[in-house]
Amino acid sequence: MQASIPERATEAAKSDTYGCPLCNCGADSEDDIYCHLLVSHRKSALANALLERVDGDEQVHC
Repeated sequence: MQASIPERATEAAKSDTYGCPLCNCGADSEDDIYCHLLVSHRKSALANALLERVDGDEQVHC
């Protein structure tokens, strides 16, 4: 069984107020982008994008 993405969270979204940080998908609400991220992207891709963003903002020390 494959999860489906709401039609609102597609490249055809009318206002594209919110954009996916990993692809060119746009949506009308944060909830639609959240759903898109859960369904369309692997957790590792999300983690890598967050780490790249953090590395760009500041140096991380562990």
